[in-house]
Amino acid sequence: MRNKINSLYTKDNIIVFASMSLLWCVILFVLKQVISISPSAGFSSAVTGAGVAVLAALTATSFALIMHLKKNKISLYTEEIENIGKL
Repeated sequence: MRNKINSLYTKDNIIVFASMSLLWCVILFVLKQVISISPSAGFSSAVTGAGVAVLAALTATSFALIMHLKKNKISLYTEEIENIGKL
């Protein structure tokens, strides 16, 4: 049971980090494209600030999810394993 729990926990962490990396890449790409066509320095600053705020919120949320999974690993994955067995 412990091995299955650790396996599920590891997979979930990989998914969270992969999703976070993908979203960082997408947001940075879009930010670069928008800044390259921006009409003024003020607009560029506003877009950069918004991009940084979104990335900060995304990162904080992802780390909060990882900490939640780590804190409640046993109960979450035990319930998941039991429910998978009922299918």
